[in-house]
Amino acid sequence: MGRPTALNCACPGCNCTVKPETPFRSGVLLFCSDACAMGHPNGEPCHAGCGCECHAC
Repeated sequence: MGRPTALNCACPGCNCTVKPETPFRSGVLLFCSDACAMGHPNGEPCHAGCGCECHAC
């Protein structure tokens, strides 16, 4: 078997990749964090210091 392909987080504005062993799901979409999967209900970032602007959606 080959290496798994890196997937991008489905959250708009997020540049993080989804870890195949620990994906966060919402329906059929995969996300890098629970915050992204939930749509950033409190404006929280997906990861501390990652630089993504997805929490501003």
